[in-house]
Amino acid sequence: MKKTILALALLTIVGSVACNRGSVATKEYQLENGIDSVSYALGMNIGLNLLEKDSLLNVDVLCEAIKDTYLGNAKLNDDEARYAFMKYMNFDVYERTKALENQFLEDLRKGDRKYVATNSGLTYKIIELGDIKKSSRNNRDTMVMNYRIFNVAGEKLDTTHFDKNQVRVTLSQMPRGIQEALRLIGPGGHIMAWVPSALAFSSAGCDSLGVKPNQMLFYEIRLNDIIKR
Repeated sequence: MKKTILALALLTIVGSVACNRGSVATKEYQLENGIDSVSYALGMNIGLNLLEKDSLLNVDVLCEAIKDTYLGNAKLNDDEARYAFMKYMNFDVYERTKALENQFLEDLRKGDRKYVATNSGLTYKIIELGDIKKSSRNNRDTMVMNYRIFNVAGEKLDTTHFDKNQVRVTLSQMPRGIQEALRLIGPGGHIMAWVPSALAFSSAGCDSLGVKPNQMLFYEIRLNDIIKR
């Protein structure tokens, strides 16, 4: 069971969190044999994955836990380790992400007064309202639109060109935040919306779009038509 907990924790850490770069004490090691080399190679792989995510884990404590587990002196039992892990992933990460998103969106609205926040946290700016009388009121309506999706770093995740390649998607098939945004405009409308992670793909992320867990997204959408159901 202890090996299972350790393996699960390492795999999840490598896939979704990172280390505190400044906390690592340096020490010179000599790679004297094959075991040393493969051990170092595995450590490099874990370290590179951790650094890529750039989170707040205490890498000194993480390494100490690995040593303690090898020596049979782990400071937490299985239940305590499982609780700490689940609390971090389901509460601590969410609360920290939410606080960072709220601060980002607050600063955004201060810098551009045209952005407005809804009660859900969706923050949007309407460029063109469109025919609001024909806006969608039914989740089964089909949205005919062009869009662009970016992450907070400004990296483009998905796009349909604004002059062609429009898509048709049922309203219910889109993230909750986009459903809300599209109801704010009618055919011919153009909206820019910051969608908090809880209203986008949440902790699951979206592999097909390259959306990481707990990632806020920026959408620019032109709604060309609505096919009513």
